[in-house]
Amino acid sequence: MNYLLAIKTAVVIFPLLALMITGPFILYQYHKFASIEPLKTVLIYSFIFYLLCAYFLVILPLPKLEDVMNNPDWMIQTVPFHFIIDFLKETPLVLSSPKTYIQAILHPSFYVVFFNILLFVPFGMFLRYYKHFSVKKVFKYSLLLSAFFEFTQLTRLYGIYPKPYRLCDIDDLLLNTLGGVVGYLWMLDLEKRLPKKEELEKLAYKKGENVSPLRRITLFFLDLFFYGIFTILAKGWHPILIFIIYFTVIPVFYHHKTLGSSFLNIKITKTKNTLLYYLRPYFIYFYYLLLPYGIFYIATIIGHYISSSSAAIIFYFSIVIIVFLFYLMNGFLLFIHKSRFYDRLFSTKLESTIKEKLVN
Repeated sequence: MNYLLAIKTAVVIFPLLALMITGPFILYQYHKFASIEPLKTVLIYSFIFYLLCAYFLVILPLPKLEDVMNNPDWMIQTVPFHFIIDFLKETPLVLSSPKTYIQAILHPSFYVVFFNILLFVPFGMFLRYYKHFSVKKVFKYSLLLSAFFEFTQLTRLYGIYPKPYRLCDIDDLLLNTLGGVVGYLWMLDLEKRLPKKEELEKLAYKKGENVSPLRRITLFFLDLFFYGIFTILAKGWHPILIFIIYFTVIPVFYHHKTLGSSFLNIKITKTKNTLLYYLRPYFIYFYYLLLPYGIFYIATIIGHYISSSSAAIIFYFSIVIIVFLFYLMNGFLLFIHKSRFYDRLFSTKLESTIKEKLVN
């Protein structure tokens, strides 16, 4: 039951954690590989979910505060391999009686040991497959992760409880570390049947030679973020002047790149020799930000003249739906055509610079 509670908690927390790390993850992938490889993404997010499950399996369930008041000030088991003594004392196993074998497997003195080993098997597998760690490194990091879990118990869950609520056991360190090594050894054979990390990275670089719609969207928001930082730092400067510097002056002197496009391995080049090229960023941010804002602003003015509250609600809801459909339609067209009408209008083309990065 405790195992189910830990997994349920991880399922609830994981989407929130994934939401927090998705932005940095996307930026890192586009910066290093210029693309996002689905299999690699699934592998990393699965590993994060596994670590969450492992953590909650260690700390849950949490007892009530009053239930730990009678516990000793320190709950530490420092005798190595004490689990063997516990097994011999408590197990119903009788070697001469096969019918006791199942009972022994289902007894806590056995399955707790087994799950402590099993808990770290995925950790060792990941370190071997994704990081190519040696058995020594897998041993070291498995030991460190297990020590972190045990230290969490030793600190009384970071001081939340006045006394320990769970035993800090040296055997857990040994069994967890053994599980990491078992995972490493298992992956030695299994990785022969799986695509290598290097193959996934080559595929990512190959895909990164084209600027995907998601990469374009990421560029839009990253440039907006950098522009916002510039605006905050340059106090007293007019935002329009900062916009001109960031989106026009910097690209002129920086190989057709803004700071955002440089980070994402993108350059914005001309398809025709025309001055319209320089108007592209002004139109894009007007089209996607100022135009919807203007619609809402006008709707607010009109709304003051609507006397019926129910009619006003319907009116405002209709405006929200219109703006939502505006973004939905533009997103759909971007993913379908890979470019937008303003690329042709302003004679521009987004090109990937990942090859230049690899050469350098």
